Formats: sequence, C-alpha cells, structure tokens
Amino acid sequence: MITAEEREEIIAEAIERTLLAIPDVVGNLMVNQAMMIKNNKKFYDKYPEFKSHKDLVSSVIEMTEGSNPLEDHEKVLEKAVPEIRKRLMTLNTLDVVTVSSNPDLGAF
Repeated sequence: MITAEEREEIIAEAIERTLLAIPDVVGNLMVNQAMMIKNNKKFYDKYPEFKSHKDLVSSVIEMTEGSNPLEDHEKVLEKAVPEIRKRLMTLNTLDVVTVSSNPDLGAF
C-alpha cells in the first residue's frame, strides 16, 4: 500500500508530464490544420467548378473518408471526385422552379 504522500507525488508527476506535453500536442494540431487548409486550397484550385457547391463537396468527402478511414487525405479527395461530379450532374438536372399541378404518382 502506498502512503498519501507517495500518492500525491505520483499525481503531481502525472500532472506535470501532462502539462509539459500540451505544447507539442497543440503544435501538431496546428501543423495538421495548416496542411488540411493547403490541401483543400489545392483541391479547389484543381477543381474550380466545385467551389460554388462546398456543402455537397464536404458531404461527399465525409462519406468517402468514412468508407476509407486509413487513406491519406489527398487520396480521399481524389477518390471523392467522381461521386462529386455525379451528384453535381444530378443537381444541375433538377428543376426546382417549375411545379407540375398534376404530378405522375404512378412512378412511385
């Protein structure tokens, strides 16, 4: 059994080590965030037609990341491109202005 004094020393040491690790953790997060911003900028520069549909693009990228959790972010972006294009084509063919007074419900 350890004494209360030894217990407090262990706790103090654990706290100190944790606090000393914080700058490294924050630094790594900042580097990762900067890299993500750079990759996204390159992606939108390469595919400028996606810029006006960022919600759709992010949705497809999240889906692709979920399906490929171990892939590099750049590879995920490239894998998402065909699906993004497919969804954009579908979106562009939708007519949200004209409303039919007698829709064909037999198709459902």
